[in-house]
Amino acid sequence: MFDATPKKKPGPKTRRAKAQAILPGISASPGIAIGKVFMLADDHLKTEQRLIAEAQIPTEIERLKNALAKTRDDLEQDGALAANAVGKEQARIFEYHRLMLEDEYFIGEIVAAIRQQRFSATHAFEEHLNRYAEQLGKKDRVFRERAADVHDVKRRVLRHLRGDAGRLLNHTDEPVIIVSHELTPSLTLTLDRRKIKAFATDLGGKTSHATLLARSYGIPAVVGLHHLTCATKNGDRIIVDGYKGLVVVNPDRATLAKYRAERDQRAAIARKLDRLRLLAADTVDHHHLELAANVEFASEIEAVKRHGAMGIGLLRTEYLYFGCLELPSEEEQYLEYSRIAGAIKPHAVIIRTMDVGADKRPHCLDIPAEANPMLGWRAIRISFEKPEIFITQIKAILRANMHGNLRILLPMISSIEELEKALALIEQAKQALDKEGKAFQPDTKVGVMIEVPAAALLAEAIAERVDFLSIGTNDLVQYLLAVDRGNDRIAHLYENLHPAVLRVIKSVIDAGHRRGVWVGMCGEMAADRLATVLLVGMGIDELSVSPIDVPEIKKIIRRTSFGDAKKLAQKALTLATATEIRQLVRHYMRPRFKDLSL
Repeated sequence: MFDATPKKKPGPKTRRAKAQAILPGISASPGIAIGKVFMLADDHLKTEQRLIAEAQIPTEIERLKNALAKTRDDLEQDGALAANAVGKEQARIFEYHRLMLEDEYFIGEIVAAIRQQRFSATHAFEEHLNRYAEQLGKKDRVFRERAADVHDVKRRVLRHLRGDAGRLLNHTDEPVIIVSHELTPSLTLTLDRRKIKAFATDLGGKTSHATLLARSYGIPAVVGLHHLTCATKNGDRIIVDGYKGLVVVNPDRATLAKYRAERDQRAAIARKLDRLRLLAADTVDHHHLELAANVEFASEIEAVKRHGAMGIGLLRTEYLYFGCLELPSEEEQYLEYSRIAGAIKPHAVIIRTMDVGADKRPHCLDIPAEANPMLGWRAIRISFEKPEIFITQIKAILRANMHGNLRILLPMISSIEELEKALALIEQAKQALDKEGKAFQPDTKVGVMIEVPAAALLAEAIAERVDFLSIGTNDLVQYLLAVDRGNDRIAHLYENLHPAVLRVIKSVIDAGHRRGVWVGMCGEMAADRLATVLLVGMGIDELSVSPIDVPEIKKIIRRTSFGDAKKLAQKALTLATATEIRQLVRHYMRPRFKDLSL
């Protein structure tokens, strides 16, 4: 029977919103970015694994050689472009990649696979590099990060073998967030920075090349997200929170609104903070602190000036040793340090002598794998066994100090015997320069980085023998609390405001002052906003932080009373837990710094 009852019209189909997901990772570069995903994970190439006839062997070998030659040309060109864009030191990675493709033993093994196993050139090359990268991946974190270099070289050569070398990934129509399983250094350098809002990767650590480059670019980045490429696809909207080390996938309206507000707020704060750029870091009651910058690459000098730092409190010189197969010469280092000294003068530049080993293993030094590398052969310990490397660097610094205000900082000193041995080597360097008739600054100041508990306990005896102390909190906190700062599982135990940490820092500051030397701090704790007032109150003379942290730290100092800070520090030093200390500081700071995230 016909049913005349009016039927309801079907309503418009509603699209169910994708569920929001928050993925924790590692904060690699601060900042907040909201945008669409551009997935570089699609770059994984599919290679046909085929065997060839004997008659094809010469052709395949020739094809391999042509691909290698074209890749070397590409690397040379990209290296030149990168040198212009970000500086020669960061472009050295291209030279390392090129040299890898010139290694006769390395190439010989691939040719042998073509001849003996009848693999195609593509198959032989990919299998050999996959095996090499897998071997690196079984080693420690640093070697795993170097495996990214191998994959980078592999992709370049395979593109030529496949004949699709022109398919580059550095073209996007609008600014996007680059999402990748891993981000190789050469790809990072060749992407158009103007179109990149942020980076987010499954792999990577704080020492990976891509991480360091992201910081240098000033682009927000989060790494170590594990499964981000499985949770997103091209065009998805995500938020990269480089402050907290989070990525929000498919953010809901409330989250978007919250992050947009925070981003706008931080931008407004940054504009206001720019007014402080030329002002000194003085408290309201005229107590002066030196506020300097930590520098990873020489290309950050402009950032140092732009953010208002008064000098460089820590110049890490390891970049001179990475990306090259030979140690940097005295002349190369002299020219580099002279350039930096001239750019920063009259302000000081504190140059930390070579601090490799542990999680930093340059290719130009044979540093064997160790079961516990953070407590192993590293920093000044390598300098003592290879004094020619140390003396070469010291000679370069002493000479370059004719052009500015350089100071020498000795890392990982743990005893007076080690300190005296290092000072004796510095004297040897001066004597060598005298004999060679080279001009140098003999009165260059020398300091010790206090980053080993033993050095903290010996601070007064150390201060008697040097011109300054600089507290390196990254390692000092790690060693004091027995917490591996690279281990995500126990990251919550790494606590700058642990009462034991504060008491040790206070004792170092007092020890230095009793001997009439100033005491600075160059570890990440110096950039902890909650620690700033306490450090001022404990009498620290200098803070050195990343250039992007300088404006907010300067603001805190300039709005703080030294008298109030001393009282707050005295109270904090009586408390038994980090929780109580944080509550105390937050109670003091929140009414005074409502525009800061505390």
